[in-house]
Amino acid sequence: MAAATTPGRPDPASSPPADADADFWATAYAALAGALPAMAADARPVIAGFSAFVDALVRLDHAEVLLADGAPPEARRLGQELLRRAQAGIGGEIGLSWPEGDAFLDARLPHVTRVGGTSAQIANVLAPLGVDVLLALADRSAAQIGVLDPGVLLAKGDDLVAVGAVQPGGDSAKPRHWIFESAAGSSIGGETVPRSTRVIVRLADDGPELDDAFARVSPKLAARAGAAVLSSLVSTPDDQIDLAISAVSGLARSWRAAGLPVIHQELADYGSRPALPEKLLSALRGTITSVGMSLSEWRTLSGGAAPEDTDAVRRFAEKWSLDRVAIHADEWAMAVTHGDAAREQKALMTGCLLASARAGLGRHSLPVRCPENATFLPLPAFAPLADDWSVVACPAPYLPSPASTIGLGDTFVAGCLLVLGQPSP
Repeated sequence: MAAATTPGRPDPASSPPADADADFWATAYAALAGALPAMAADARPVIAGFSAFVDALVRLDHAEVLLADGAPPEARRLGQELLRRAQAGIGGEIGLSWPEGDAFLDARLPHVTRVGGTSAQIANVLAPLGVDVLLALADRSAAQIGVLDPGVLLAKGDDLVAVGAVQPGGDSAKPRHWIFESAAGSSIGGETVPRSTRVIVRLADDGPELDDAFARVSPKLAARAGAAVLSSLVSTPDDQIDLAISAVSGLARSWRAAGLPVIHQELADYGSRPALPEKLLSALRGTITSVGMSLSEWRTLSGGAAPEDTDAVRRFAEKWSLDRVAIHADEWAMAVTHGDAAREQKALMTGCLLASARAGLGRHSLPVRCPENATFLPLPAFAPLADDWSVVACPAPYLPSPASTIGLGDTFVAGCLLVLGQPSP
């Protein structure tokens, strides 16, 4: 269900009628795209930690070498798993201990490099809009700096400096993440792919960007910032996780103490580490205000609960002392929230708009427009909630055959934070 109309808020993007149809949503998204520059100009700074990587992007239908005769056993196992996932329409992440893998894939697969990591992706979405984003970044190698937008801010000493003014230094100790993408309707392994997906392959675990300068500067910025985002820590090795969680939760508490109103935790596909989300959320309970995840991640985390069971989403929010839980799918986004329903509606729509525009082009670009060929499908029957909880939802501008699915979830989060971090009206 969409949010109820709020008196004094005529903006259709924040107050959709209950019977809103596809034409309504197309008009509302077009209006939202037109309002985006002014919205970004008024935005307060965003703090982003603690993941940044260099991604190597590969089309799965160009990766036949993984299954070729004579390929290393690791390559063949990887190729078979990627094929299985593509044919089942499953994305997510794979951790594969293969130290020689980066050199093998680099030499044999056509690929391009892009920015990776939730916080770095979000910074690269918001900075071109003119939003000040402070990114935690310990790795300032040429490879890592080279994939960041020049306007992203880093901490240097006790000051802030734009990436474009940073002199790269040092060699990155982090292996690249390899991203294999399959497009709906393409033929892979003799079968038609049912859904566009991407699979992130990590060839080694790598810890978070624990940046000493960021740790000094970010609590000062938090006093005038609008929001912060914490990445999932999904790739942090087991022997580093306790230290990483302690460092992240300590910084987050300092931001809240400085008055930061919104701290969002974006979860991930934890695969073989199902206990990690609860460990992370336990350490951050009472500090973070918002949690988000994809539909598949919600189903895993909730033990198979449908998102239409909004009471299950509310119970999750109450268990972890959250003001907001958001779930995003290909065709829609929804949130259960204590906050202003009209603001939440605009946040979800802004996230969907940015993600859809990126999906249509295969990359983030400005100006942002809702794709002309997008469709708006009926929303699931989300059950309403009583008391002081609201259920808010919107259809996404849906593209059955996107140019790319890389970074869409992080782009959605960036759009939500742009609105949720705005000054109160």
